[in-house]
Amino acid sequence: MTRSVQEIQEWIVTRVSALSGIEAQEIDVGESVLRYGLDSVAVVALAADLEAWLGYRFRENPLDQHSTIAALAQFLAEQTAKDERPA
Repeated sequence: MTRSVQEIQEWIVTRVSALSGIEAQEIDVGESVLRYGLDSVAVVALAADLEAWLGYRFRENPLDQHSTIAALAQFLAEQTAKDERPA
């Protein structure tokens, strides 16, 4: 199932909020996910949860190349849509 950029972004904000203890409305999607105090364990958990929620297996941690929530959501929406297109 393909998810929109907005859906993915909202999911990430909610999850970062839960992991960091920062209110969702205080999270800026233009900032790095790491800005919110997530340690390496939390980042791995976030990536694993994203994989499960999207039903999409990452080849590498997408946060390495797409550190902001907005960029990550855009990348994931494009990747999951591309992988669902018929060959």
